[in-house]
Amino acid sequence: MTDVDSQFLRGLFDEEGSLHTAGRTALYRLYGLEGLLYVGISVCPLTRVRTHLREQPWGPHVIGIQIDYPDDAEAAERETVWTERPKHNVIFNGRTPPTPPDRAARLRAELALEQRRLEEFETAVPESSTHLRLIARGIKAKRARIAKLTKEVKDAEAAPREVPERPKRVRS
Repeated sequence: MTDVDSQFLRGLFDEEGSLHTAGRTALYRLYGLEGLLYVGISVCPLTRVRTHLREQPWGPHVIGIQIDYPDDAEAAERETVWTERPKHNVIFNGRTPPTPPDRAARLRAELALEQRRLEEFETAVPESSTHLRLIARGIKAKRARIAKLTKEVKDAEAAPREVPERPKRVRS
């Protein structure tokens, strides 16, 4: 990535800081010459995009970015990956949708995701005092969500397992 690219993204981040109001989660799409490269979600999408540009082998191929703020970003991400088939997404990009795991497994996966997002917040370097406040707000929200999910995981693991009822065979 060139200095011009870095300056461009830094400028976008400074100019668009107001997009992060109310802690909404963004759905972002990264495009290359061959089409959609990657879809992701983040509360700080431009910081996340910069990370992709810096760390992913396909980062230098990104030529366009689209950022939306859907009501349910996680559901929108699953649907977008499933329908638009970005080249570099691994999760949700199979031939058939993943089978829903049991409640405890789903909660553990969500907990791991929230912990990863908390790490992203904690390692983010603020560009301005506004971004610092947004990052601090995001850290606080993620810690609360992690505490809630941890309790739900324990409750789900302690609950008796639901065994799906087998369909009855009809004999002729």
